[in-house]
Amino acid sequence: MSEKDNDFLKAKYNRRQTLKGIAAGATTVIAASLMNSAMAGTSKQTSDSLEKTPNDNTYDTIIIGGGMAGATAARELGTRGKRCLVLEARNRTGGRTFTTEVFGERADVGGQWIHWIQPHVWAEMQRYGLELLETPGANPTAYGVVVNGKLEPFDPAKAFELLNSGMQVFSKEVIDLFPRPYDPYFSDAFLKTDNLSIAERLKQIKVSDETRAILESYFTTAVNGPIEQAGYLDQIHWYARAGNDMDRLLRACTQYKIKTGTSSLIDLLLRDSRAEVKLNTPVQRVEQSSRGVKVTAENGTSYFAKACIVALPMNCWNDIEWLPALAPGKIAASKERHVGSGFELKVKVKGNKGSYQGMAPSGYPINLVYTDYISDHHTKFVGMGYSVPGFDVNDDDNVREAFTRLLPGAEIMESFAYDWNSDPYSKGTWCDYKPGMWSKYGLDMRKDEGRLVFAGSDVANGWRGFIDGAIETGLRASRVVLKQLG
Repeated sequence: MSEKDNDFLKAKYNRRQTLKGIAAGATTVIAASLMNSAMAGTSKQTSDSLEKTPNDNTYDTIIIGGGMAGATAARELGTRGKRCLVLEARNRTGGRTFTTEVFGERADVGGQWIHWIQPHVWAEMQRYGLELLETPGANPTAYGVVVNGKLEPFDPAKAFELLNSGMQVFSKEVIDLFPRPYDPYFSDAFLKTDNLSIAERLKQIKVSDETRAILESYFTTAVNGPIEQAGYLDQIHWYARAGNDMDRLLRACTQYKIKTGTSSLIDLLLRDSRAEVKLNTPVQRVEQSSRGVKVTAENGTSYFAKACIVALPMNCWNDIEWLPALAPGKIAASKERHVGSGFELKVKVKGNKGSYQGMAPSGYPINLVYTDYISDHHTKFVGMGYSVPGFDVNDDDNVREAFTRLLPGAEIMESFAYDWNSDPYSKGTWCDYKPGMWSKYGLDMRKDEGRLVFAGSDVANGWRGFIDGAIETGLRASRVVLKQLG
């Protein structure tokens, strides 16, 4: 295990259950065969070193990252007879999706919500016959939002009416910026608003205090970070992906997930890929020439392929040495990082609390709590928040204080947190661009570089930041690689 792994495990990111949670979260990997030997090598890149490679460590394609994008690409290539190696830094596959044991049951604590308006993930649901599980809190019977520092109760229908009308004001002048949401660069007109943040846009519009609080709470949850750092343009793109329909967008984000967990889809993709999967294998260096790619792991082992798919979060691109160097836009974007910087919290509360949703604006450590499961004896909630100074998601007292601001009187039985911001192989949650990122880095981030093809939800054209976006890019990457392989 690398020094980076050890540091992460010492961080105690999910309180008392850290090691247990990680071990339970390791998904089953089905590989075609195990390699008989490995070639240690950290020598300097030359064309000769790529041409003279041992057959037992050479592949058609190396895929860096065993998340949804990498697993999709592996499936597409493997079913077409290509020999693939998947290198995953963690001790599990899944990337920023993660199914683990929470309160004695399997549960997702990463990306999980899907919808049939997301075409790529829905096609996979149909392909494998997977079933949906509905989240009760997506249709709350009780709702509260913090307005001017105080939790105010709202009729859920009234709260949605305020959010919907507020979103129409928020997006009024730019509603048609993305006529083709899955082809965002179809027109570059959207770039004129790229430098505006969500917080700046909220200052420009005139709405009631209640509407402003609901909008701010929604946006803070949507970007999973401070709205002062989040781009206005990104949320307009979210809205466009749902046909500028707020009800449809909320349902796509919060209502349905895979009944058997996201790990079940990852397992099926890797099963069909027949790829070899190596866990606990962080990559240190990637070198390429006109004839191939050499990938060296932190343990010194080198692997060779005709092509390489990089399916890592953009925040982690800069952790690898690239020879030759990546495009400047990729390097700059990775250093700057996107906005998503939070955690997912699971809270088990005594008693039947019904279907409830509570929200708080930017600056509060928990911005959303809503019902995940209801029984006569207890209610399970999902919580979302980001790194606010002075708040430790691993501290029971901090969690109790923040949670009861949104659900007063709740008696917490257990809690479980996964801090994605402290995970060294994601360095954050889902991707939401900062102001100016579309203009400065957008094209560079999506650009393939020789035999390196980039995938991952962070560079999706459609549902970026979602499982659907990851699958979209995995499909595209496999198509590009198949052309490269001839």
